[in-house]
Amino acid sequence: MTWAVKMADARYDGYDEGYEKGISIGLERGAHQTKLETARSMLSEGLAPQMMARCTNLPLETVLKLAGKV
Repeated sequence: MTWAVKMADARYDGYDEGYEKGISIGLERGAHQTKLETARSMLSEGLAPQMMARCTNLPLETVLKLAGKV
């Protein structure tokens, strides 16, 4: 295997690793955004912040901020 081929392989390995990391970060952000949207919907229904925090797995402080209580 030549040096150029080794370098190309290393570059593609780095690309694959970065791509997978980017996908993972995107999925995490999307899941968090969905939780926030769900909490906002629950707020409009008048549910208690403690229940919203339990149902969405968001910290209570985050839910209280959405509700404007912090």
